[in-house]
Amino acid sequence: MTLPVGESRPYFFTGSVRIRFGNGLSRQSFLLSPQSAYCFEQSLADNSLQLEKIGFGPQDYRQLDLHKSGPQEAVEAAVIPVKLLVDDDEPTRRSIWEPRIRQRLEEASQVLELHSGVRFQVVAIETWESDDKVHDFSLSLREFERKVSPQPGQLAIGFSSQYQMVRGRVHMGGTRGVLHPYVLLKERAPRIMETERTELLVHELGHFLGASHSPETLSVMRPLLSKGNQRRLGSRIQFDPANTLLMAMVGDEIRRTGIRSAFDVSRPTRRRMSDIYHVLATAMPQDPAAKLYLKMIGRVNTPPLVEETRLVLRQLVRAASSQSEMSATKTRPAAELTGEELTELYVRKAASYALLVDPARRQQAFLLSLGMFFDDTNTLRSFPLTTQLVRRVEFESERRIRMHVLGQPTMGGRQDLAKHFFVSAHALAAMGSAAARGVGLAKEILDAQQGSGFSFADMAANRAGIVFAEQLLAGNISLDEIVRNFRVADYMPPITDLKEGLGQQELLELLKGKDENQLLAGLKHIERLIQELPVYTSPSAKSAP
Repeated sequence: MTLPVGESRPYFFTGSVRIRFGNGLSRQSFLLSPQSAYCFEQSLADNSLQLEKIGFGPQDYRQLDLHKSGPQEAVEAAVIPVKLLVDDDEPTRRSIWEPRIRQRLEEASQVLELHSGVRFQVVAIETWESDDKVHDFSLSLREFERKVSPQPGQLAIGFSSQYQMVRGRVHMGGTRGVLHPYVLLKERAPRIMETERTELLVHELGHFLGASHSPETLSVMRPLLSKGNQRRLGSRIQFDPANTLLMAMVGDEIRRTGIRSAFDVSRPTRRRMSDIYHVLATAMPQDPAAKLYLKMIGRVNTPPLVEETRLVLRQLVRAASSQSEMSATKTRPAAELTGEELTELYVRKAASYALLVDPARRQQAFLLSLGMFFDDTNTLRSFPLTTQLVRRVEFESERRIRMHVLGQPTMGGRQDLAKHFFVSAHALAAMGSAAARGVGLAKEILDAQQGSGFSFADMAANRAGIVFAEQLLAGNISLDEIVRNFRVADYMPPITDLKEGLGQQELLELLKGKDENQLLAGLKHIERLIQELPVYTSPSAKSAP
């Protein structure tokens, strides 16, 4: 292999690897460690070529248990699908701006593929309306995230032309960290060459792949890109070794396991990335980037249940995205699902994904992820007893993507009942039976006072979800059985004779029933309906709810 001076490249092997370099009597052999960076230097003593390991933490200074040397992998680049957008302030016609930003992404992608094994591919090009009253970059990024969905891509890159250059240091682009699905760039900036715009795009996509700011002045990840590097004859965009290693590790996980967010990065890789961010933070104490990335990626002590719930939820969103794409393109109408069939598909998929995680937590991860997946409001995200877990499992940007692809799954012919069922199952897995039952009842009483009214149908879905969760956690229903046979009708009782829309006065009248508290009687009736479901009364059922 041949490397230009100052250039860095990742190489992917199936194990550790021994390389040989030099020529004649000075030929040397060196055993390379995985997830490490090395640099070639010329000896001052005899001008011979030397290979030195770059230290990024304790791992670089202890004897590693190296795997058996393996061959170099024929790495096929991981592909990140991208939606490109310009805002309504773009001054040129589409026939001009579209080829321009396509070409820019293509050039940036070529650089990043060399350094990370990741390619960026355009799958959609659209426009969005930016608010001309918003001039703060962080607020503009927030507005972009709110108004735009990355779908059908994984990453949305916006080029905003509403800005004018001002004196002093300004944000020309930004994102929020590793695999964050939004990048925003300022497009209208005089006296900036197209090569410099490409460099800015490479810089931000480097952040997307885990690169932090670098103290090396020739690196594209230097904090300020106003040094005019791209105006020098023969200049090229290059990364420093530390950031090449960071991006290559993230790229390798994208390629191998399909990760889509920082929380999906495996623990060993997170630890190694944390080592590198520590070094960069020490080298640049005034720059916040490495510290922010360290905070984001360094959460190696994330509880296993959080990670496993994320895994199941992420796979569910992928399944929903596939269904959404079928519906949008109508290329495979026979495969489109809605209503109860869509619910059954999601539940079976979730069970199959949950079977991949630790047996000690797979049922709980299944229930928690389904509750979050079907919650098309902020019920779980805003409730004090569930908010901490929910916010650790799913970022707000990920929630918006989920909402976009969810579709219209139903139970009992209604989408709201599916939410009630699975949110209640989530509540039981998170808080226990008594709390879950109490919360559902309190919510309906509150609705009678100031909302849509007390609904026994909603309560039926709530209690049915709780019983479903209880039976699963007790081992009376198995995930394997759910994968094979889950049907909505087996777990959701009939609701045709259940009263709904009861206001506060009507609810009070139920509580003052002549012979019996009619509210409690109604709840007992719901419990009987659930107990009479065939799934709980058949000979194969181990016990009644």
